[in-house]
Amino acid sequence: MEYLIHILVISGIYVILTMSLNLIVGYTGLPALGHAAFSCIGAYTSALLTLRLGLSPWIGLIAGIFLAVITGLISSFPALRLKGDYLALATLGFNVIIYGIAKNWVELTRGPMGLPGFHLFLFWG
Repeated sequence: MEYLIHILVISGIYVILTMSLNLIVGYTGLPALGHAAFSCIGAYTSALLTLRLGLSPWIGLIAGIFLAVITGLISSFPALRLKGDYLALATLGFNVIIYGIAKNWVELTRGPMGLPGFHLFLFWG
């Protein structure tokens, strides 16, 4: 049963990311490639607040959403007048910067080793 719940949660996360990408690329036609960076910011914020500070995962979830939105607003100002391929390159560059920070800031994120002790079942327990 744990495996099935895990698969359903991961599938739900990917469905949400796919719908947001469809909204930007499909309906508006803007070639934005920064969705992974915002997902990374929200996920690490939620996980770190839950693991390191012992907050409720629901509070961490709200804080992750809030930080991802703030980061999106701040990063959108320099890219406001870009169009076409230049917007795609700017959002891809932002994605690479966030990936580099998440991978190399080992004291905070533990880099490629990941965060131990965080289970999806913290939400239900």
